[in-house]
Amino acid sequence: MSFCQDVKQEVMKTPLRAFHCRSAMVYAILKLSKSFPQEPTVFTTENKDLAEDAASMLAEMGAIVDIRRDLHRLRADTEVYTVSIEHEHTRALLRDYYHLGKSPLDWSFLEKSCCRVAFLRGLFLAYGSMASPEKEYHLEINALTPLFAEELYRVAENCGIRFKVARRKGCEILYLKESEQIEDFLTLIGAPVSSMKLMEVKVMKTVRNHVNRTTNCETANLNKTVSAAAGQLQDIRFIRDTVGLSYLDEELRELAQLRLQNSEMSLRELAATLSQPISRSGVNHRLKRISDIAQKLREQGVALPEDENEG
Repeated sequence: MSFCQDVKQEVMKTPLRAFHCRSAMVYAILKLSKSFPQEPTVFTTENKDLAEDAASMLAEMGAIVDIRRDLHRLRADTEVYTVSIEHEHTRALLRDYYHLGKSPLDWSFLEKSCCRVAFLRGLFLAYGSMASPEKEYHLEINALTPLFAEELYRVAENCGIRFKVARRKGCEILYLKESEQIEDFLTLIGAPVSSMKLMEVKVMKTVRNHVNRTTNCETANLNKTVSAAAGQLQDIRFIRDTVGLSYLDEELRELAQLRLQNSEMSLRELAATLSQPISRSGVNHRLKRISDIAQKLREQGVALPEDENEG
């Protein structure tokens, strides 16, 4: 199963015991249905447990509920379950009981904090989706209309969750992209294990990114060191092969010979290897002086022997 299905399965393992909470969850499912009560279909889900639980709750309200099993229209290996109420009179009774014909939410079903949580639980289970945290942090609920989106936003905000709102294909979408908010939402609706898994993935991604950044930084520094050493060697060899290293002061000559013999050494290692150790910046300064001497010799027209130039 996908991470989203795992989350929903975990939520379903914690049943709602109070009737008013179950009623609030049914209210969420009916309120955001795209077809109910005008048509029999309430909602369609890949979660068999959700379909059966929703049917049980609706039956508790006096409805005769059908569950139809089909193959997914796009994924032939996946089953989907459609919850429907064929009896028109029953649909009318549920419509009137939950005031489904009115646009705003009826907060009389959401007076208790536990009912507001159950309402959000129903929204996510029936109409919510979530990306795998390995790919991205993204949880969303299809709110259908701007008015519903505003009302649902208020319910979630009352529970400490601040959704963002976007419009997609003519529908309003409530979504979360901050991992902490998604973790809080999952814990709120009854999926603390999934919330912990998300935290673990986030930690692993943070560690992986840190390792990658450190490796990239070390590689860049190594490339800079190799490039700088190559330039230093070129200048030292130029001096050696034109005027000789004896042309240099004693302290520069020692460093030049040391660099020729140890092309892979860092400046810090060169500094520690000198007969009289100096600082890293001191080594850098002396190498800069050697480079300046080589450049002046080039500007004066001093050239390598012909066989060296040809090489």
